[in-house]
This record gives sequence, structure tokens and C-alpha cells, in this order.
Amino acid sequence: MKNILVIIIAMLMIGSCAKQDSVDEPTDIWNGYGKYLKYGISEHYLIAAQHDTVGMVSYGLDNGCFILTYECDPGYTLSETHMYAGVKSGMPLNKVKKGTTDLSTPKIGQFPNSTDHGLPGVESYTYSVPCITLPSVDPGFVVAAHCVVQGPDGYCETGWAEGDSKFTDKGWGWYETYPWEVVENVFTILYGTSFIDGNLIVYHIDVTNFDVDTILVENVGNSSGSYDGAAYDPESGMLLFTKNANELWMNLMTDDDPSYLLGNLIGEATSATFFNNTFYYVDTNTNNIYGVTFNTDWTYASETVLSSIPSSVKINDIAMSPAGDNLYMVGDVNGGGTELITWQVSTNTYFSTALAITYSGAQIAYGSDDVLYVIAPSSEDESSSDVFELNPNTGTLTVIEQNLTPLGGLSDITMGREM
Repeated sequence: MKNILVIIIAMLMIGSCAKQDSVDEPTDIWNGYGKYLKYGISEHYLIAAQHDTVGMVSYGLDNGCFILTYECDPGYTLSETHMYAGVKSGMPLNKVKKGTTDLSTPKIGQFPNSTDHGLPGVESYTYSVPCITLPSVDPGFVVAAHCVVQGPDGYCETGWAEGDSKFTDKGWGWYETYPWEVVENVFTILYGTSFIDGNLIVYHIDVTNFDVDTILVENVGNSSGSYDGAAYDPESGMLLFTKNANELWMNLMTDDDPSYLLGNLIGEATSATFFNNTFYYVDTNTNNIYGVTFNTDWTYASETVLSSIPSSVKINDIAMSPAGDNLYMVGDVNGGGTELITWQVSTNTYFSTALAITYSGAQIAYGSDDVLYVIAPSSEDESSSDVFELNPNTGTLTVIEQNLTPLGGLSDITMGREM
């Protein structure tokens, strides 16, 4: 992800985004859009002359504001920028197509955030819009980013940030929509963890559109070791993970507070899942299946051995079925091939099914769409991974994406937030 040079252009806007000690300050400075905080920064190609990629435009949230940053590729500059962020019906347009809600050619000069940068122009520019000025009702707000781009040999073209919708009529360009209410299950999201340069890395993995963003880089108190045992509770928004296998940590994914330590586990957890207030893990030393429960304030309540895997198995990862009746485990059995081991919770019985997968380190997790996903290191590129759908009844694996990056060194995956 590119480094972004943040330039705040209006002191009034800065004042609006800074926290004020005032009785008029809204309770929610995010105005309902705080849910996007840990979805990470979204990046969009900056397209000039309808087909030239000349840079990137990033959207994100920071300090109660929606932040939009243009950044040009080397050799290109911005002589003008025009940005609109607000209610869809309020965007200045030349006309609206009768009988539709489509947006036609926009009036760029009437966009409320407009700057003439002159020549030779600037390489980067940022606009900041307080979330309290954005609509707090459905359908949320739209954002459109336009500019004039200067380049080598007299190059001068108009440009737009790519978005999820195109303008109609004879004009060109895009706009992006930020719903006030997140539509559930439009995208299926998984979280992935890894350990890089002493830091916990959390990835936001969109397995519907095959997109990966880094949403958290955090050092939780050591410069060496491992982070694994990821498990997510969709009701509370808590992401649990283990540090060095036996320390249990938590991060509330709906705010920007740092992770915190819950305590030490009895066993060592490098594979985990969460269901019904219980953190399940397999002890790497004994192959005992443990269940850890919590009090209502998320303090540690108890830890119990629930069962013991009856054969020599090296478990890669585990996932609880959406109904909580079966715990699925991917592992190497007796030093042989990779198998899917099923623990039927109510009867404490085990079943095993061979998997047609040759990669070591395969990780599994259910998505919010009730599909069991497998992410395994790619055989072609060690910095990427392949994604499969797994039918737990038959053991059938279906490849849905190959060489998904950047997912090298992935230590665990878990269900993510519904989108």
C-alpha cells in the first residue's frame, strides 16, 4: 500500500474533525459510519483520458472524518481536484435521467470540495469531510473524485477515481457508495493473521471479490514469536488470537483500540474457532480439544477438556459448523495425507475423510454465507495463497481463486464481519 502524504487544506475542516470539548459534540462522531474503520483503506485506480492509469485514490476514515487522498504516479501531477461526498440526490448534475435514480453527467465545477493547484501542480492532495456532515440515514452517501492531470510531453487530461458505479449519458467517470446500513452477506469476509517483522498482521479477505487488505499492524509486546489461533465472534465483534501459542489476546474489531491480553491458556493453541461464547482450540502437545468460556465482560471464566483426538494427527486448523454440531479439523494423519477430521459434538464420535490437497499449512474457516473455505499456500508463488470451497460431507474441494495476494505466511483464518 502506498505511503500517503496527507495535506489538510482547510483550517475550518481540521477544526471540525478535531475532538471538541463542547456540549454540542455528537455522541457518535462517526455518525454511524464507524463500522468501516477496520475494513481498512480502500484504494481505487486514478484513470485519466478514460484508459490511462496515472495514480491511486484512497478512501478511509480517521478521527471522525471521511478522508480521500489523491496520489499520482511519478511524472504526473494534479492541477485541479474536485470531490463530492454527500447524499446521492445532492450531487450537482447537468440532468437526471427521467424515471430513474441514475446519475448523469456531473457539474464538476459545483462540487463543494474543489481546488485549483496551478502549474506545475501537486503530486498528492487530501480532502477531509466530517462524518457528522454526511447523511445518517439510508442509503448513506456517495463519493466522486475528479481531477485534471498533467504529465510528460504536454499531457493534460481529466481523470476520475474508479468506483462501484458509472455516470450515465455521454460523460464518463465513477462514484462509490457507502451505505449507512451495511447490507449483510453482500460480501463474504474472512480475517487472516500472520507474524511479520515482529508484528501481528490482520488481513481483511474478501472471498466474494477476491480482494485482500491489511487492516491491522500491531506489536503486542514482543519482537519475536508467533500469532495464531484466530477466532471471531460475530455477535460482539471480538477477534481472539494467541501469541506464542499460549497467550490469549483480544481485539474489538469495531473500534480502533489496541489488542489486550486475557490470560494464559492451559494448552498451546495454533488452531482455533469460536461458537456460542466458547473459544475452541486443539492443544498442539496433547491433541486435546479445549473449550474456553467467558463472563459477560469478556473476562476468562473457565477452560475444559472436551475430547481427545483418537489418532496421531497434526492439526493445521479447525472450524465449528454454523449449527455447532460438528467441529471440522484439517490435519495430517499418521504422517500420511491431508484429511478432514469431523468431531460430532453431541456423540463425541470422530469421522475422517481424505482431502485432495497437497499443500501443508492449509487453513479453514466458515464464512457468514455458511460455506466452509480453505486457504492454502500457492504451489506457484509462496507469497500468495489458493482459495477453495470445501464440502464437509464429501470432502470435495472446489478451487475458486488461485494466487491470491498478499497472503504468504498466513498463520490462521477465521470468519469475518458480515458485509
